[in-house]
Amino acid sequence: MRISPLPSKCHVHFVGICGTAMGNVAVGMKEKGFKVTGSDKDIYPPMSDVLKGKGIPVQSFCIANTRDPDLFVIGNAIARGNVEVEDILNNRKPFCSLPELLANVFIENRRLIMVTGTHGKTTTTALIFHILKENHLNPSGMIGGVIRGQESGFAWSQKGEVFVMEGDEYDTAFFDKTSKFLKFSPDILVVNSIEFDHADIFDSVADIEKAFRFLLRRTPGNALVFANGDDNRVMALRPHSHSRFISYGFGQPNGYRILSIGYDTGKMKLQMQTEDQQLSLISDLPGGHNAMNIAAACAVCLALGVPVRGLERAVATFPGVRRRFEQHAFNKATGTRVIEDFAHHPTAVAATIRGARDMFPESRILAFFEPASNTMRRGEMRQELVNSLELADIAFLLPVPEGRRELAQRVEFVPVGELTETVIGLNGDEDMEFLLEQTIQDGDVILLMSNGTGQWVLQKAVSIVNSDSRKKRG
Repeated sequence: MRISPLPSKCHVHFVGICGTAMGNVAVGMKEKGFKVTGSDKDIYPPMSDVLKGKGIPVQSFCIANTRDPDLFVIGNAIARGNVEVEDILNNRKPFCSLPELLANVFIENRRLIMVTGTHGKTTTTALIFHILKENHLNPSGMIGGVIRGQESGFAWSQKGEVFVMEGDEYDTAFFDKTSKFLKFSPDILVVNSIEFDHADIFDSVADIEKAFRFLLRRTPGNALVFANGDDNRVMALRPHSHSRFISYGFGQPNGYRILSIGYDTGKMKLQMQTEDQQLSLISDLPGGHNAMNIAAACAVCLALGVPVRGLERAVATFPGVRRRFEQHAFNKATGTRVIEDFAHHPTAVAATIRGARDMFPESRILAFFEPASNTMRRGEMRQELVNSLELADIAFLLPVPEGRRELAQRVEFVPVGELTETVIGLNGDEDMEFLLEQTIQDGDVILLMSNGTGQWVLQKAVSIVNSDSRKKRG
């Protein structure tokens, strides 16, 4: 449906507002002058804090919420049977999906930079946005997370001509089961990886590859495609591209090649060869996976005319994204720290643990994983997950949490108890504070990985580590 232009006094209601993307765009609508309200089943930080700070009221789902709004934006976590959805449909009230709102109200004629792929979308998108902003290009953007120090993941600039966003392969809405990214035709497209995920939407990795082929059909011939040259599935897309196709990665043939990675005083240092020059980059982000994210961001920003010196300065000052290797506690007396990461796929779990190992080579890695994604809660890739968790010194598999997505199935994920010598399944009845007290040693890195909340473990770990100067562990 065509929903632009909307009257300036239009009241827009977001059904399922507490999803990161929905909440961030709701903030953008409020900043553009619209009246914005929202509803959801589960309301939790950081998005609940962001919405409250922006003065956007959020209520539980209720038919009273549908009385006044002029337009309803329905999130992809919402299913038929929702009381608000049924009233909207029964009374023929105007509604749209989130991608439709973005395309018609925000992007319009701006130059669109879209970051896609199974892993690294949020960090890469945020890094591109940060580099452009630091080099005074006034970007607008929608990030599927919040850059540390910022209020939300949405930014709007009247002056800029560039819009930076994540392109998600997940479904659009209950009334449109095609991938979100198929609503856009990017001017610069990043494809960072392709693996099987979203088992509630896709039957196989072949289905995901098909969605990416359709995306390339929508991408203009004068666009640029930056592709992960070390990913065979990504490179298999090359014959389907009608645009200039440029690869990046560690391998020899890549147009943007990572030459080396090193670590010094908690910083990652990397050397990268572009098509005609060499870059020396410093970052707080650890691991080879983040080196790939940085390489993709640099390729995009150089194509947009960012000078090398400005690029290097901006990469060095990038603060990271909330819940992406975010340190919540560090006790100087014991050297123990607590880090949270959004990893929710076995490949991402392995990359995050390796990154922690690279950054803190003298520390034990004590990992907790919450199977919160729909793929994990369905029991997909169980063995691959256990293999990834074995990279930690000790790992605990938390119980399957209640699902936000109304269609999500709760399944018995793995047996409780010792799965391997170093991976232990928990049932949720354990005294987590006692478990942490008995397990944590001086110098440990406690790593919580989840795309759910996981706050019960995080809060207890932070509390223990912050008070750990009282006693020595060994």
